[in-house]
Amino acid sequence: MPRLESDSLAGAVSCLVNQLVDNGNVESVENLVQEVMRRENEGSTAIGGGLVIPHARFSGVSEVRIAVATLADPVALPSEDGRPVDIVILLVGPEGDPRQMLRVLARLARLVRQEIFLQGLREAQTPADLQAAFAEFGGSLA
Repeated sequence: MPRLESDSLAGAVSCLVNQLVDNGNVESVENLVQEVMRRENEGSTAIGGGLVIPHARFSGVSEVRIAVATLADPVALPSEDGRPVDIVILLVGPEGDPRQMLRVLARLARLVRQEIFLQGLREAQTPADLQAAFAEFGGSLA
């Protein structure tokens, strides 16, 4: 979702969860949004560099799902560098298999250290552009 109009992380997460539902990857919007935001309230996943990676394990999914948004207007969230967030990468993993989620998080952590990858996400104008940035720099995260 490039250039998403949202004035809060909760709003962006809700839009991304709806995207997962529309693609048939998740069944319950409200429960998943609540779980992601519950996890986020335990400790911010804003890692600096304008990036936040909210994530949760959820009983309604069988494998890790990823949804990405760049924000039209950055949102202020607590992070080490204090930079407002303009990239949201939502991860949802199966409740019963934390190893899947940890593998994807580890690969994603390496990927987001590449400024050229983040720049590719920021420059994306279409969902296909976002997918292309992942394909070019990250390949498969699973």
